[in-house]
Amino acid sequence: MNTEQLPHAIHKGLEIWSLQSLCDVAIILSFVILALVAGGAYLDKLKRGLTLRVAIEVWETGANLLVDLLLFAVALAGLFFINPDIMADIKIAVPWVPLAMVLLAVALVIRTCHGGRVIGSVAWWMALVLIALACAANWFGFTFVMEAAGEEYLKNNPHSVWPALQRMRSDFNPDLAMLTFQWANPALLLVFLWGVIAGVIQTCRGASRES
Repeated sequence: MNTEQLPHAIHKGLEIWSLQSLCDVAIILSFVILALVAGGAYLDKLKRGLTLRVAIEVWETGANLLVDLLLFAVALAGLFFINPDIMADIKIAVPWVPLAMVLLAVALVIRTCHGGRVIGSVAWWMALVLIALACAANWFGFTFVMEAAGEEYLKNNPHSVWPALQRMRSDFNPDLAMLTFQWANPALLLVFLWGVIAGVIQTCRGASRES
């Protein structure tokens, strides 16, 4: 590599590192979301320590808003890095991580537009199950595909299951990555469209009731 190619190599390396970090952070946040949704009893115990009514209302609003914002951030990150060029540059477990992003986006719409914030309701359970399934897909994809056994292990154990799992990496299997993109990206767009339409309908209904 000559000096003229060095700036481009550094730029490309930083780009790949940033995109890979974004993907990894999105995976980590899915578990944070699950903890916040499933840990309602723990949050209630903390809420009981508040004495002012205003503080309690702020706490309840903030807890729900935090979950929704994290879900939106993860779904938006999924829409960003689930495309052919990025998946060819970084390691993404396909179809596991894209599937998790779609499930989290659906959970977001259920929570924000279909009563999924009401603890114990059918919509709340649906959102919780979708988030749990997304975490399971992220865990499997990250542990057994993205961070699978390295080359040293594969040399000593060529007949293990790890080579088959490694073939589910987007940078290792472009055909599978493209196939995943063809359904995951449109699915995310449809879920976002669903959320926008449901939000507009609820906004119009609310405005008509006030008038």
